[in-house]
Amino acid sequence: MDIKAFYDADTSTLTYVVFDSASRDAVVIDPVLDYDSLASRTSTRSLDQIAAFVRERELRLHYILETHPHADHLSGSQWLKTHFGAPIAIGENIRLVQATFKDVFDLPQLAVDGSQFDCLLTDGELLRCGTFDVEAIATPGHTPACVTYKIGDALFTGDALFMHDYGTGRCDFPSGSADALYDSISRLYALPDASRVFPGHDYQPGGRAVAWETTIGQSKQANAQLRAETTRSDFVAMRTARDKTLRPPRLLYPSVQVNIDAGRLPTPHANGRSYLAIPISTAPEPPPIAEVEPSLVAFMSGAVMMVDVREPQEFTGELGHVPGARLVPLGNLLDVATDWDKNREIMLVCRSGGRSMRAADELAKRGFRHLYNLKGGMLAWNDARLPVER
Repeated sequence: MDIKAFYDADTSTLTYVVFDSASRDAVVIDPVLDYDSLASRTSTRSLDQIAAFVRERELRLHYILETHPHADHLSGSQWLKTHFGAPIAIGENIRLVQATFKDVFDLPQLAVDGSQFDCLLTDGELLRCGTFDVEAIATPGHTPACVTYKIGDALFTGDALFMHDYGTGRCDFPSGSADALYDSISRLYALPDASRVFPGHDYQPGGRAVAWETTIGQSKQANAQLRAETTRSDFVAMRTARDKTLRPPRLLYPSVQVNIDAGRLPTPHANGRSYLAIPISTAPEPPPIAEVEPSLVAFMSGAVMMVDVREPQEFTGELGHVPGARLVPLGNLLDVATDWDKNREIMLVCRSGGRSMRAADELAKRGFRHLYNLKGGMLAWNDARLPVER
């Protein structure tokens, strides 16, 4: 079985063509229709690359598989269906997502029975694709409709499980559930350690090169948010705290209303133009800073930059500092932070949590989007008997 990955840097999305080079049977997973939100214009740049690959290899496309109704990119499934005649499949719980967003976008004409898709997959269902089978494994949590596709020893996990140095999908969308995601990933962790994992996105933590393959074994040992030994309560608390700091995806509203309709663009009005609905909220924006218990920080360490805002003598003094933390005294913080990526996840640390919260507030005012405060500071860290450096 061969796997070709296509990476869309604009949305950090990975699309896969899975194929048997001998029989030329193939499926496409999570195709992207490019969308320029400023010009409100679609293009087929990403789809053209997939189509060229399929034609060059003379592949026979059996299905277009969606891991879930995406909130960060428009699906290119309808375009591929038009050009290659392959049916579109998604998990049966797409109906729950449709029912949720029918009112959000005021879409009275939208059927909420999943009939927009050619195939609604149940947990454990097998799709025959010529010389290979695709098994659908229900992995809800990010959305209730999320499905992992198992093809041989390969798992295409969508937004459930990412590369082991990044973590898991967020669970703060309507009907999302950190509890459900914990159960879903536990199901995946029960599979053989050698099983290969191909995520739906790669956010390149630390600026590393794009990556799209890990294993169940690596994930169980080193996933930045959910390892084999992570308890349910710790994961749910961490995931909930982290999700409170995340901004909505840039293409949330365009993506969801198109993708719950199987990738169809809105029906043109009498003037021949299509229009997207964008609901407006007048509710105050929630604060972007979450306090995180010391016991949960270990599960975030691979994805966050740890910044200690105490003075140098405190950093090396009796309480020590969190291993790997960077010393940036509060008085110097704003000058040093001018070179930091404002989309980087940052954990602020001080002695008891007061100065670090002030530091987080100042960074938030300057546009930093993903900020955390170590609750109780180094006093709480030492009380929890967590490792320190001096």
